[in-house]
Amino acid sequence: MRTVSHLARRASVVGYLLVALAAAAALVAGCGRRLPERPNILLVTMDTLRADHLSAYGYQRPTSPVLDGLAAEGVRFETATVQWPKTGPSFASMFTATYPKNNGIVRKIGIPLPQKFLMLAEALKARGYQTHAVVANGAVASDFGFDQGFDTYIESWQQPERADGADPNGAGVVNELVRSILDRFQGDKPYFLWVHYLDPHFPYTPPGEWSDRFQNDEHFDPTERIPIDLSKTKIDMVKLGRKQVLEGRDELAFYVARYDAEISYNDAMLGELLDTLRGRGMLDETLTVFTSDHGESLGEHYYYFDHGRFGFQTCLHVPLLFHFPGVLEPRVDPEPAMLIDLTPTLLEFAGVELDDGEWMQGRSLMPRLLGEEGALEEPNYAYSEAGYGRRDMWQRIVRQGDYKFIYAREGGAQRWVTGEVGNPFALFNLAADPGETENLVDAHPEIAERLFRASNDWYREEFDVLVDTTAEGEEREMDEKTREQLKALGYLN
Repeated sequence: MRTVSHLARRASVVGYLLVALAAAAALVAGCGRRLPERPNILLVTMDTLRADHLSAYGYQRPTSPVLDGLAAEGVRFETATVQWPKTGPSFASMFTATYPKNNGIVRKIGIPLPQKFLMLAEALKARGYQTHAVVANGAVASDFGFDQGFDTYIESWQQPERADGADPNGAGVVNELVRSILDRFQGDKPYFLWVHYLDPHFPYTPPGEWSDRFQNDEHFDPTERIPIDLSKTKIDMVKLGRKQVLEGRDELAFYVARYDAEISYNDAMLGELLDTLRGRGMLDETLTVFTSDHGESLGEHYYYFDHGRFGFQTCLHVPLLFHFPGVLEPRVDPEPAMLIDLTPTLLEFAGVELDDGEWMQGRSLMPRLLGEEGALEEPNYAYSEAGYGRRDMWQRIVRQGDYKFIYAREGGAQRWVTGEVGNPFALFNLAADPGETENLVDAHPEIAERLFRASNDWYREEFDVLVDTTAEGEEREMDEKTREQLKALGYLN
């Protein structure tokens, strides 16, 4: 298990960022090609994307042909997990390589990232990268400090009103915004480009011909209905409120098909983005990484079209793909991985020297990407948190192999997580029970106790988040356009 006593023996911030990884050029992938010293890095994230609704991950509908191609040519992590299933906390954890329990960015939208936090873009900038981003979710607005380290930070909701009526935050418009900044890229410097799409987020309203793409297909079952309470505005458990109802429909299959259509549309726009960059010669010597901030509950456990309340796989399990032709051999890694490990992995690709492959609380996935013998660190626990209660009531989740343990102290969550109010413990075998419906604590008490101990040990570890002591600037007020977009997404009242 990753221990704080080891992590605490870190070099200074300057040491992290200025020491080149001399061995980078000597690392050889299985195909025999040496790793470039400072490759371009393209990070694409798609909001609210469940891994199990991608055809690349075995889904029954052909939702993701572009991603299927990337997965077939690259390394696909089968069981990647987020550290908190909400956009702000997830990206905060991802880009600082720290757990929510330690960085304090948890639960809700609008908690600003302190300017002193050292983030991925800042570390890459110090390594000589130009850094650019186009994002479509106000939860990662510059108002909240997510622009730290970026030369360019374009927010879709801040752009002028469009005359064509297109969704200003849709994937097609995001691609336009990316194209609008490509001329700013400096040809003599490697680039880090982050593109964050929003489309699969509720309400599920794919544009034009995409809207009905999967309606009434062979996988459409109209028999399961969702109760609707017109007296309520918004409800996420058991039933829907009036403002959540789309086109007066109450069939669960209608909403699932709409969600899948959003994914399909966004997948096509990803293909358009890649074609644009490829046409400009900007995908040469480029590592492309694809993932999501969290998944979505589509009625499982009677939790409708939302995320964050529980630590079930529907919201924790996300895709994670690395694509670098000629450098990374195609393979599938079946073991648990965490998005907290993304930043140290990208830093190692960029030539930043890491102490034992670690950076803050994350561990580089490079050995696993290269298929090195003994690359998997045992016991390889994956940790997450979830919930809306007080700090001491948040759900703690730990996974090892097929088994997943949830510690739910809050009574309201226990009913849905463990099946019994007053019982805080749940154990699931994800291979035999992917829907997490059978609590195995009584059947396998020794496994439950081992994972509970691991969870406690991890949660009690203290960690001083690595900071940039030269950072300046005060926390910012939320812009009105950001506030309006977050209201439209259901984050704010």
